[in-house]
Amino acid sequence: MKTKIGLLILTICVVASGFFLESCKKETTETNMIIRKWNLVSKTVLGSDIITDCEKTSKWDFKSDDTYAITDSCDNLKTGTWTLAEDGKTLTLDNITAYSVIENSLIKLVIEMQINDVGLVRWTFN
Repeated sequence: MKTKIGLLILTICVVASGFFLESCKKETTETNMIIRKWNLVSKTVLGSDIITDCEKTSKWDFKSDDTYAITDSCDNLKTGTWTLAEDGKTLTLDNITAYSVIENSLIKLVIEMQINDVGLVRWTFN
């Protein structure tokens, strides 16, 4: 009898821990990973750096209330709202500008967008 109760308790613990671990996984979604202040590392077209002097120290701050602030070394400030598609592959600013998300991790964000006259522009942040 003690063996059956022990086995039952062990089974309940294993199942409960499975639910706990699954709920922890959901907290580290693509959206949660993007929420932070990102430092622009590079801005390139076909591998060539096109970052301007003002952009060299720019910071893109994605906040948990779905707003963002982009600041640069020339004291420019752009604010608005952001959304990330459910699949985590499209980052949209102000319901207008859509970037393809190439990489989104806790330490690196890479987005790109086709700009007509320029080409495929890629921003890399850390």
